[in-house]
Amino acid sequence: MPVCILIVDDHRLMSEGLLMLLQKSPGNDVAGTAADCAGALKFARERRPDLVLMDVDLPDGSGIELTRQLRREFPAMKVVILTAHLEPRVALEAMEAGACGFLNKTNAATELNEAVRVVMAGGIYAPLGQDETAAYASPNPAPASPGPARISLPARESQVLVMLFRGLRNKEIAAELGLSEKTVETYRSRLMKRFGCKSLADLIRTAIRQGLIPD
Repeated sequence: MPVCILIVDDHRLMSEGLLMLLQKSPGNDVAGTAADCAGALKFARERRPDLVLMDVDLPDGSGIELTRQLRREFPAMKVVILTAHLEPRVALEAMEAGACGFLNKTNAATELNEAVRVVMAGGIYAPLGQDETAAYASPNPAPASPGPARISLPARESQVLVMLFRGLRNKEIAAELGLSEKTVETYRSRLMKRFGCKSLADLIRTAIRQGLIPD
């Protein structure tokens, strides 16, 4: 069954570009676009899309606040935040509002359909750039500025965590790290237990709060 998608962005070129990319996939049914919170809310109430691609800054309000409202009214609706730069503070606010992932606007052309697939399968899509991934997964990160102490994870757990944050499935992580799926699941379970989390979304939120997601 096609995924019904609403695009919310006040930049016309961005909306039209995403629309064209999504329409190329037979698994997508783009319901339409909206340029502000009022239009998006009205559209969502009328069409009940499965997935909303949501810009953070809209002319009449915050995309994060709109995400919170949509998730409150329609718990099954998925929201992916569109952003030019994924800052930990914004990521945390969006996750707490109910967002299921993040899509970097500069990489949308190559990552869009993968983001849709991951989120509609119940995952969290939040890929990092190569530099950020390297810094995050490094067992010996550069000294941080003075502040609250951060949790230090074993190198392998850090690698698995960052790949989960990127939206990879256990099978994909196993292939990339040269491990078995069972071993990856063990690391995943260990991370969940370490942070006292019951879901992947909880794990990502906790990782952000603990300062494990780089700026």
